[in-house]
Amino acid sequence: MPRSGLLLAAALLSLGLTACTADAPKSHRDATVPTPTWAPSLTASPAGTVAKVAGAPASVAVEVGGSRTAVALDTAVVVLDERGTELARVPVDQPARAVVALPGGGFRALAGATVLNLPPLTGTSSTGTSSTGASSPGPSAPAAAPSASGPSATGPSGGAWPGLARWALPAAGSALAVPPQGDWTAVTVPDRGDVIILSPTGTVTRTIDAGGRPTAVAADDTRIAVVDASQSSLTMFGAANGAKQEAIRAGDGAVTVTAGGTGRFMVVDARDGELLVFETGPVILRQRHPVAGTPFGAAYDPTRRTLWVAVTQRNEIVGYDLSGGTPREVARHPSVRLPVAVSVDPRSGKVAVAGSAEGLVQRIGS
Repeated sequence: MPRSGLLLAAALLSLGLTACTADAPKSHRDATVPTPTWAPSLTASPAGTVAKVAGAPASVAVEVGGSRTAVALDTAVVVLDERGTELARVPVDQPARAVVALPGGGFRALAGATVLNLPPLTGTSSTGTSSTGASSPGPSAPAAAPSASGPSATGPSGGAWPGLARWALPAAGSALAVPPQGDWTAVTVPDRGDVIILSPTGTVTRTIDAGGRPTAVAADDTRIAVVDASQSSLTMFGAANGAKQEAIRAGDGAVTVTAGGTGRFMVVDARDGELLVFETGPVILRQRHPVAGTPFGAAYDPTRRTLWVAVTQRNEIVGYDLSGGTPREVARHPSVRLPVAVSVDPRSGKVAVAGSAEGLVQRIGS
């Protein structure tokens, strides 16, 4: 090629690279990580019941075999009853970003460098905040020492929450997971590149060097699955010893991971709009299914073999049957605006959805 042609090609390549990166977000450390920030106005009333909470919920959890729902907010972790009435509130010093239901009842939440252990509540009286909506059918780092310090919590009686514990972490976490047996907790710590394993009393029993920036985690009784959103990767670790097993690319915009029974994990690729189902031993991409409308949060119901996916830009919650060779849609409900997280009770099938745009929590199922 003549020299003039080479110069022209180089100039075009430089222009193309500039055009691709000029509008990339610069305010985030991981500029490639998809973040749900917009959804259209609602065109249909949300299914089930809807409750207003004071803030934008980042995560939600339905109590296993119970009627309560826990919500992670910037200022508190709030527990609602089946009507959406506030039963209890735990103030936090840093925004709560994740909450999970414990197998034996109660919840565990993550707020910055603190894990909150919320045992099952007793009593039925409330402290305020009513719900709205009508019912409708549908379904080794330094050890973290347990700490009792922090803002006081209020429970059904208006006093201290019985059994509440705050466990200190060496750095801020981004996600947590509890296996089906509930005998340990995995917490991702992105700035350290670690996954920290906590005992039922909050003591650090193991620190796993995950590498990169682990941002999401799921667990069954034998494996810990970690997503690094900045690399869109999925890495497996042994639950018994923390040993790294296998790693694989997970689409182009992996954001969340959910355990789907022994040896199976589901990843949501928000950028490409796909549901990815991986099986382990060895890890392999077994199913790949398009989900239009920017999927984000997901929760698996092992009893009904259904994965619920929150679709942010369609304001919908969609259920997929994963018992066959490919995901099959079995339910689709209108949701609250900008649904960023979903949870399901495997006993009752009740589904809860966190709507970030208007500070709403939705419950589907009787």
